[in-house]
Order: sequence, then C-alpha cells, then structure tokens
Amino acid sequence: MTRIAFILTIGLLISSCNNMTTNSSESIPEMMQPNWTGLEIESFPVKFGQVLKFNGFSAEMSAIVLDFNEDENGQWIGVCFIDQNRLFGRQIPSGMINTKCLDLLDLTYIQRDALIDFEVLEIIAVNKTKVGIGSQSPATNFSEIKRDFDRGIEQRKKEQTLCDKGLSDLNPVRECYFDIKKIKN
Repeated sequence: MTRIAFILTIGLLISSCNNMTTNSSESIPEMMQPNWTGLEIESFPVKFGQVLKFNGFSAEMSAIVLDFNEDENGQWIGVCFIDQNRLFGRQIPSGMINTKCLDLLDLTYIQRDALIDFEVLEIIAVNKTKVGIGSQSPATNFSEIKRDFDRGIEQRKKEQTLCDKGLSDLNPVRECYFDIKKIKN
C-alpha cells in the first residue's frame, strides 16, 4: 500500500512540475516600453509604425519605426529590422523559478542625419504596450545601419537557447525572430 501511495505521490509531483515549467510570454514592463515624455515626435522625419525600406543595399533591408529619442547629439529614430515579415528580437528569462519569457525587440537607433535614401513602404497600426525594447545599438551612418542588419541576421542563424535553459551560461543565444503580428493592434 505504501508503495502505491509513493508512486501516486511521485506521479502527481512530476505532472505538477510539468505544468509549472511553461515559459509563456510575460507582458512587457512599462519601463521597457517606448517613452516619449518631453519629446515632440511630430518634429521627427518618420512616424511610429512606418515600415521603411533602405535603398543602396543589394538585399532588401527594411525596418519598422518603434521609438524616438533626443539628446545632445540630436534626434534618434529607433527601428526594428524586419526579415521576411519577422522582427529581430530576443527572449529574456524572467525569474529563476517558473521562468517565463520577456519577448523584447532589438532596436537600432539611427541618428536623424544618417536617415537618408529610404522610402516608406507602409504604415502598421502598432500597439505601443506590446513593444518591449531589448537590445539597443546606435547608428550614425549607413554602414553602421547595414552592420546591425547583417549582424542580426547572422546571430539568428545560431540555435537559440530556450528561455528557461542556460540561466547561468555565459553566452546563451537569446536572439530570435517574432512575427510582426505580435506588435499589431
């Protein structure tokens, strides 16, 4: 009898552990969302949600405008690159027990003066609260924009470390793609 009770107890523990290790996506904390307090975003040359195509590059390079910033070096436009309708992003573990994922986007902040030779392809209705900013990289010229795009493509060719794995690893691969639908209204 104690053997059957022991087996049932172990079975219940295993099934409850399986239910606890789901790594569904967490909502984006407000501090990781775009914040334009004090900015006159109307003065920027592009608008939130515009999909831009960069010319002067042999392969198609496009990005969506998701953030704005301003400092002593001028205006900066935060864009997230798009590859085949997929956004450049990363999954960041949130919590050590019952680890869940924060789905964040990798943004390149292009200095206004470097934003040349582009066209607006379309405007997408983006839900600002679904935009979580992960990696940030500045670009002050076209070669730096291209560098970030190429580096992003190469990094996403690697096998991704699962969100609830490699929590103590020194170099986990967290970069991944997200479908553009993830940020739409």
